[in-house]
Order: sequence, then C-alpha cells, then structure tokens
Amino acid sequence: MSVVAKVKKSAWNLGAILFFIWFGFKAIGYGMDILGVEGPSFCSYTGVAEFPSPNGKKIAKLGYSDCGATTNWQTGVSIVDVKSGIEYNGFFGLDGKPENLKVQWTSDIELTFSDFPVDKLLWFNQDYMSGVKVKVEASMANNQIHPTPKSGAAD
Repeated sequence: MSVVAKVKKSAWNLGAILFFIWFGFKAIGYGMDILGVEGPSFCSYTGVAEFPSPNGKKIAKLGYSDCGATTNWQTGVSIVDVKSGIEYNGFFGLDGKPENLKVQWTSDIELTFSDFPVDKLLWFNQDYMSGVKVKVEASMANNQIHPTPKSGAAD
C-alpha cells in the first residue's frame, strides 16, 4: 500500500471516529431534552429576594447569576404563577448585582422596577402570558445620566 493511500485511509478513519463521537454527544443531548433531564450548569444562581403580589397569586423573584471569570454578574427578575407553578423569565436584567434595585408591586398585576443606574440595564421585556405588566420608574439613580449636546448644535 502506498504512503498516499495510507494517509487517505487514516484521514478517513479519523473523520469517521470524530463524526461518531459528535453524533453520540448530539444523541445524548437530544435524549436529555426529550426526557427533561438537565445537565450541570456552568452558572451559579443566587436568589436575593421574593416579592409576593398583593393578592398572593404571583411572586417576583430577584436574583443574580455568575457564569465564570470572564463574565460579570447579571441580575434578573422572574415571575412565578403560584397556582400553576409556571415561571416566566426575561422581564428585566441588569449588569452586575442588584445593589439598590427596588422591586415593588403597584397592583395585583403591575410590577415596577426603580432605583438602578439605567446604563446597567441589559434587557426589559413584557411577557403578557404571565398576566403581569412590568414598568421602569424614573428615579434619582437614572437622573445621573445626562444627554450630551450634539456637536455643532446652535445654542
């Protein structure tokens, strides 16, 4: 057998081995998804506080995640429907820990976030399936950011 043929055969066999390793991991991953099995997480979550709605039907959960040395903490708020147990995520996110963040129910279906620096806001979303309206309230922390005038603008 020539050297070229041996190299081709070795490359083919190596490719087949790598494919079956990849395919095996994909099959295990899909099987875990179908069965609802969760694997280990690289992120750690720390719950900070829970805020029940005035009628007790919803709970706003405040916490932060740490996903390792190359990322900063991320603060998040999720809402849990007490009756069904369904948790709705992704309403509000801040870069860093929730230093002075104020979370307050203004009614049974309205949740307000205030007292945070607006430049730390990562996301703010409404999820109407949760049955809760979320809003951001202006506060002294948000007044610390001042708009810069446009260059060349007339005074």
